[in-house]
Amino acid sequence: MKATDLVRCSAFPRLAGGYIHDIGYAGRHGSLPQKGMEIMEFSIERPSFVPVIKQIQEQVKLAVWMGTIRGGDSLPSIREVERKTGVNHAQVYRAYKALGQSGVIVLKRGRGKGAVVSTAAASPDSINSTCRRLTENIAAKVRRLGISPTAYARYLSQQMQELERQAPFIAYVDPLKAFALSQAAELSQLWRVPVVGLTIPELESAVRKGTPLRKAITNHLIRDLVRSSLPGKTIEVIPVEVRYSDQMIAELDRIKPHSSVLRVIPPSFLPYAGFIRAQLRKRIKAPGVEISLVSVADRLFEKLKGSKYDFVIVDPTLLSEIPHEVQKSRHILMVQMQLDKKSLEAVRIRAGVIV
Repeated sequence: MKATDLVRCSAFPRLAGGYIHDIGYAGRHGSLPQKGMEIMEFSIERPSFVPVIKQIQEQVKLAVWMGTIRGGDSLPSIREVERKTGVNHAQVYRAYKALGQSGVIVLKRGRGKGAVVSTAAASPDSINSTCRRLTENIAAKVRRLGISPTAYARYLSQQMQELERQAPFIAYVDPLKAFALSQAAELSQLWRVPVVGLTIPELESAVRKGTPLRKAITNHLIRDLVRSSLPGKTIEVIPVEVRYSDQMIAELDRIKPHSSVLRVIPPSFLPYAGFIRAQLRKRIKAPGVEISLVSVADRLFEKLKGSKYDFVIVDPTLLSEIPHEVQKSRHILMVQMQLDKKSLEAVRIRAGVIV
């Protein structure tokens, strides 16, 4: 079966109807792709209700999310994508440009016009110069008041920390409250500034109430969703790369050869099921592993009870959808994510944490 055979397929031995089934990459090729090999290939579906521009965008986001491409990796040039997929130059450029505007990639300039995976922000030089001028003005004023600038800086720091705790400037936003809180706590400790954790509805509610928040950091996959939920542009939505956690990767590494794996996905991921499967099979090292995908929208969980899957991979938000019988009798792997440390420096700058 090719990676382009998507979504509605019934010729599967375990659970027919509405899911994807395939033997893992390592099972067919004997090993994972080596460094230097091409690691990003687009799978364009035709016909599809998802526009090709959107397909390219989402496949890049999903590949970053699953860790098959990382910050600093080069994507194929626009011309190369056009040659391999048949998507015209203008559409590929629009997809890459939108990804660049979302902060997921940085477009290369010049002939070929490829891109580099990154959440790099603009140079902080303009911010630094603005802050320097502000500092000089404040120093001059406190001197005229007969106050030591250094002593005033300590006083100002204490006052600002208290004000920001009462009226946070930065939030980490995620659909899962527990993950939002954990990532906010991690950023607070790392940057030594208050960061609150909010769900998308909580952010929307805060905006309606006139929140002083000005920066919302979120998973690069859902940046556009968060942005579309906010009126106006008073809050900057900053994407940060999130990946499978080290513990999640260790769990995937423990999958035994010739096991059967079912990946349960949310309905919004259904158009990209084949691509997700292809990326997952790159992550699972054991040979001969059979990978199937099912969306919770298909409501096939009654059939799951009698199936013989060795592992079921599911997002925490979807765990309640899995029948208790399946949870007790199968090895459930919870999808666990972590912030990509390499992308945080650029995010820090965009979030206004200048030192």
